[in-house]
Amino acid sequence: MQKHLFQLLFALLGTGSVHAASSYAGEFLSLGAGARSLALGSAYVALADDATAGYWNAAGLVALEQRQAHLMHAERFSGLVQHDFLSVARPGRRLHGMALSLARVGVNDIHFTELQDPGRAISADNRPLIASTEQSADYALYLSGARRLGKRLALGLSAKAIYRQVASINAYGFGVDLGARYQLSPGIALAANLRDITTTPIIWNTESTDRIQPSLLLGLAYALPLAGGQTTFVVGSRSGGDATDAADKAPLNAGVEYHHRYITLRAGLEESRQSLGLGLKPHAKLDLDLAYLQHNELRATYQLSANFRF
Repeated sequence: MQKHLFQLLFALLGTGSVHAASSYAGEFLSLGAGARSLALGSAYVALADDATAGYWNAAGLVALEQRQAHLMHAERFSGLVQHDFLSVARPGRRLHGMALSLARVGVNDIHFTELQDPGRAISADNRPLIASTEQSADYALYLSGARRLGKRLALGLSAKAIYRQVASINAYGFGVDLGARYQLSPGIALAANLRDITTTPIIWNTESTDRIQPSLLLGLAYALPLAGGQTTFVVGSRSGGDATDAADKAPLNAGVEYHHRYITLRAGLEESRQSLGLGLKPHAKLDLDLAYLQHNELRATYQLSANFRF
């Protein structure tokens, strides 16, 4: 069977091969959560203040004023990869914010092929045949909590359980992310999220183990009133783990949004890829967001999300 082609496909799609090198073991966890963040170039670690904060930076959960539910669906590379995210969050007393989140990344209809006569080379009369059709799915379940430490500083923690499956091969993993957010002024925030602080193991049923190396997300958010609305600038960077760009440097992401009453316009830069987004507020308790992310070699990603307050 031509499994190497299958593994190459997964590497290109960013979901990892059956047994990816440990430096890429957690790549599927870096795809983000929420269309707003994608439209802002994924520079969201300092801005996360909704139900997606359990993924981006659990410290942001202290900003919750009421319960929230977040639903997201993305068609990555024009539908080749399905990416979904679900989260429920609420404010609290002992923990000032809590969230339960589930992320899924899946690829359907993966064809395993074999030659009609495996003992002969491929030729016009010895073509590959589909032996089976399989699917891949990666899941991550986050349990998050946050506390304020004074008026300016907040800390948060997310414990996560991971399950990966490719055809009949599967794996489990457990990890911890630690986040912090510091409010310099009413419009300026600094934040950091240390992911996989214990080096998250991914244990396969084939008796092999991958390890997700720790990585650090840093971010700055600056909001100011402008033209009757509010403009927010965000900058973020990621280092450690597999966080390098084509020049083998820590990538720098940035974004800007302008919000006026019921509509928000967004633009961002995720490494060298441009992103755009639109936000609508059809109801006081509902936000709808749409994002577009350009890819240089593969087709674009479209993402839709809804955030409910109740």
